[in-house]
Amino acid sequence: MTRVVYVVLSHRDWPQVRRLSHAILGSSPDARVIVMHDSRSERFPPRDDDERIEIVDHGLACDWGSWELVEAALRGFAIARDRHDAQLVALISGQDYPTRPLGAWEDEALSARSWIGEARPLAYEPHWGRRYGEGDDRLTRYSYRWFRSPVEFLRPQMPGWARLPRPVNGFWVRARRALTLRLEPLLSLRVVARGRGVHYGIRRFPDPFPPGDDCWFGAQWVAVRRSDLDHLLDVDLAEGSPLRRLYRHSIIPDESALVTPLARRTPPAQMPPVTLQRWDDALDGGLTFTVQDLDEITASGSPFCRKVDPEASAELLDALDRRLAEGAAT
Repeated sequence: MTRVVYVVLSHRDWPQVRRLSHAILGSSPDARVIVMHDSRSERFPPRDDDERIEIVDHGLACDWGSWELVEAALRGFAIARDRHDAQLVALISGQDYPTRPLGAWEDEALSARSWIGEARPLAYEPHWGRRYGEGDDRLTRYSYRWFRSPVEFLRPQMPGWARLPRPVNGFWVRARRALTLRLEPLLSLRVVARGRGVHYGIRRFPDPFPPGDDCWFGAQWVAVRRSDLDHLLDVDLAEGSPLRRLYRHSIIPDESALVTPLARRTPPAQMPPVTLQRWDDALDGGLTFTVQDLDEITASGSPFCRKVDPEASAELLDALDRRLAEGAAT
């Protein structure tokens, strides 16, 4: 039996992921680290010299906002349970770094009354016509069934001469937005800019999220104890389950697929999130922490921060290493 397993989702920068893994184990020597790696842009070594670190090249195309991100996490969870008999599993990214001694946090997490993370219910009512609906339209990511535009499959191989002239393309972009806005109770459009591009969504009937079975929104960076882990793997998102089928045909499922079944059972524990992160709406991405953010990071209570960069965050990483070493010495 292993007390705690950390599942790391990575796609690049082995030296930094290795540093992260060794920082975890330096602070929690009895833990295990499973690196679930998308090797399309960078190959990682098949193993590390520390046998507590397992590197898994999962072979999934984990594009931003894709189902494969959830699938990679679930596979990591299954390894943590089936090979290591984990009592607590924490999901983080390769751009995370520990911010506080992990042993103390693990004690808190194992004694908490529920899973650790963040979640809030989504509600949205679309309108016919030119007005947007009421509420948070991120619900349509999951209440509609989404199909990637055929053009997105052809675009990488499409020669320049075969593409629409800019004025024609601009007209088409405006026309499709106007059409899908007017038909939003049935049809929607999303552009996953950092992922797989244009998608068209058809509203699901009956409503997959009736009263009492809300759709929840929150980062996938969670920590779950064994009972919740078993339920996620064997019931909620098991092969063939209704929720799994639903989220496989959604967009950006990683921001809902894990937290929805967890939050339906119990709200998250009253603890800081697993990962402290700052989001920039203008950039549509997370901001990189630097040493100037050290006070904010250490005051947060979160065991990890995201995201860090080997160069921009170099001083911060060194400062966090010193903090972890001081915690290990006490």
